[in-house]
Amino acid sequence: MEIVFLCEQYPPIIWDGAGVYTHDIAHALVALGHRVHILCAQGRYRTDEDHDGVMVHRRPLLRLPVTRFLGPLGRSFQGENHPRDSLSLRFVLAVSYAFWLRRLGLRPDVIETQDGETRGLRTALRRDIPLVIHLHTPTMMDVRLRDGRLHGRGAVADRIDRFSALRADARTAPSELIVTTLRGFGWLDKDTDADVIPYPFDRSPYMEVASPRHTDPTLLVVGRLEWRKGLDVLIEAAALLKKRGVEVTVVFAGQSSGTIEGVATGTWLEQQAVKLGVTCRFAGHLTRPELVKAYEEARVVVVPSRFESFSIAGLEGMASGRPVVATATTGVATWVAKWKGGTVVPPEDAPALADALEPFLTDPELAETVGARGRVGTAELEPLRIAALREKVYQKAIDRLRARHGKTSAVA
Repeated sequence: MEIVFLCEQYPPIIWDGAGVYTHDIAHALVALGHRVHILCAQGRYRTDEDHDGVMVHRRPLLRLPVTRFLGPLGRSFQGENHPRDSLSLRFVLAVSYAFWLRRLGLRPDVIETQDGETRGLRTALRRDIPLVIHLHTPTMMDVRLRDGRLHGRGAVADRIDRFSALRADARTAPSELIVTTLRGFGWLDKDTDADVIPYPFDRSPYMEVASPRHTDPTLLVVGRLEWRKGLDVLIEAAALLKKRGVEVTVVFAGQSSGTIEGVATGTWLEQQAVKLGVTCRFAGHLTRPELVKAYEEARVVVVPSRFESFSIAGLEGMASGRPVVATATTGVATWVAKWKGGTVVPPEDAPALADALEPFLTDPELAETVGARGRVGTAELEPLRIAALREKVYQKAIDRLRARHGKTSAVA
């Protein structure tokens, strides 16, 4: 097959959940003999690169900075959820990806993109190429989780996002959790199927990380600093541990995103840490080598999210031989429990989180034993195995589109 991914986060420009997923699955598909292109519409890049068989096409995002030209008046068009609810960004993404697909002359057997915004809108509208939507986490889901309902521009933006997902020929999700949650919101109706396929995971960069036996009592959290990640709960849990006489350092690896109580999330967390007397270090965005070093220095990796469809960081932590403490509202919790690679706790429960962390912080040998179990378990998500599962979904999308057009399937 020839497969095109639409994803502006592709590394090394950005290492995040969507980018790492796209990177790992693309290379696994190439290893299985498929032709894979990644189209990244972001910034001002215009390059074509061969990354070990994966063709990466970086092209500019075709945006008109209208609000910038309007000055202070332009800010009146930006609500508190900007840019999540930006209708202009969705228009720009739809136009940019449609334009560059055409200019590059790409007519693949299947297109895959994640759920956020409108990268695949042109394909969803025309239904001339099989479209697979990967349900990573819909863009407006953070707001829905926080506020309960969407209003105004946010509701319109969410409808636009949902349109592409419902019109797609197939949908996948990294966990049953995200599917159940989206059905509960009415974002996915009961007749819309979604194949649950975990993320592929290349554990090789983390397998040489030394055991946590000789580390300091350090907690590591990897990911954007935002309300949904439950980082405020972790700081509260660290304060409880301090009252018990367990001194701990919390390291946040990630950039600030969004606000809490009207304050930039990173700033709010720093202020809360000072208020509660918790030692924190804000490392910002880390490169892959820097991230591996951060895992090596940690005793425990924490995924305290209020909701997370999966968590690549949880897998990276286990592959690094670290015990992982994750909330039950994260997709990775299934694997933490299955491999006995850590502890699963309820979300938004600081005492329970503190109770789960304390044994690993006070007993390095326990941390080493549990971390070793998780490290062994990560082999189950070997990329070639996951890529073979995705092949079946791509063929399903191809068959469905051909059936819609009254044709028989014939793709090798």
